[in-house]
Amino acid sequence: MEVTLSQLIESAPELAVVLRSDIRKGRLPAKRQEGVAGRPYVVDMQDLLESDREAFRLLAQDFEAGREVVRPRRSPSSRLPSSSSGPNDTNWQPFMKIMESQQAMMKQLLEVLTDEMRHRQERVDRQAREMQELSYKLGQSHQQIERLERLLKDRSNNHLEQA
Repeated sequence: MEVTLSQLIESAPELAVVLRSDIRKGRLPAKRQEGVAGRPYVVDMQDLLESDREAFRLLAQDFEAGREVVRPRRSPSSRLPSSSSGPNDTNWQPFMKIMESQQAMMKQLLEVLTDEMRHRQERVDRQAREMQELSYKLGQSHQQIERLERLLKDRSNNHLEQA
């Protein structure tokens, strides 16, 4: 009996990656169907039964018996080192907690940096205003000095004329 790769993947999605990689690497013999898009491979049940992977053998037995293949993700028969696991798998929980804590730390760091940049910009703006005020006051002081120098010059000229 022959079965397509698509049927195998529909029956046991947890084995999809392993099935595809084994077929591509030649570990699992499969024929390529002509004119079929997607997963054009056809696998012989006998090849699955003779496979060195227990999960493949169980899948073939279930297929031959005509049963709907429904296995929990964590069953020992579906445990393969290279199989992909879903995000709800308990093996992912520590990784997810680490990622969540890193995300929280990055968010906190971003908030601190944003606050620091805002404070720095406020300080630069305040210093710019103070410099402008000081420049204005310096200009007024120069004008006052010039006015006082003229007054002093006029008075000294008046005292010399009177003497």
